[in-house]
Amino acid sequence: MKAAIFDMDGTLLDSMWIWEKLAYNYLESIDIVPPNDLREKLKPLSLLEGCYYMKDKFKFQMSAEQINHEMEKLLEIYYAEKFELKPYAKEVLDKLKTNNIKMCLATATADNLVSMALKRLGIENYFKFIQTSNNAGIGKQNPEFFKMVIKKLNFDARDIWVFEDALHCIKSAKECGLNVVAVKEDSAKKDLEEIKKNADIFINDFNDLKIENLI
Repeated sequence: MKAAIFDMDGTLLDSMWIWEKLAYNYLESIDIVPPNDLREKLKPLSLLEGCYYMKDKFKFQMSAEQINHEMEKLLEIYYAEKFELKPYAKEVLDKLKTNNIKMCLATATADNLVSMALKRLGIENYFKFIQTSNNAGIGKQNPEFFKMVIKKLNFDARDIWVFEDALHCIKSAKECGLNVVAVKEDSAKKDLEEIKKNADIFINDFNDLKIENLI
């Protein structure tokens, strides 16, 4: 192991609970009844991609960027003040840093929200760079996203471990030849068996992780 790619929401941060209901709450606030399958449609998309989807589906007059801005405003307080690290995540980051493992963050969350959370939690300096779907121009369900990250890390994919909670991201990473540690997340419960099949290692939380087996 020479490098590590960390997802943020659901992997490092206990934050997926707000994403599970964000779009529903937003639509209900403007008197639109959300369809039952909305979360499944939005799950592989970044927030902005999801806003384009909703604009098309619900025929909004406002732009996708305007919808995105309104939803980001709803999220800001959570990233700036509320979300916390998952158990033992900081200890894992410390161990990897001590062993000179190059780390980066790869997330579908908007850059400004990422920055708010990392600074408040004091972990921004652990990561050499932050790759978001917005600054990449593609979502994490596309293997090209991870190819971009691999190129920036400048290591062979076989020497890189990805820490992820979402099935579509795990599959995308594996397509690029990356090693994957899947972190249990309640919001991905229905995909659990598929996640276990696709990942190299599955952990209930970071306390289960034996770093010495990866380095």
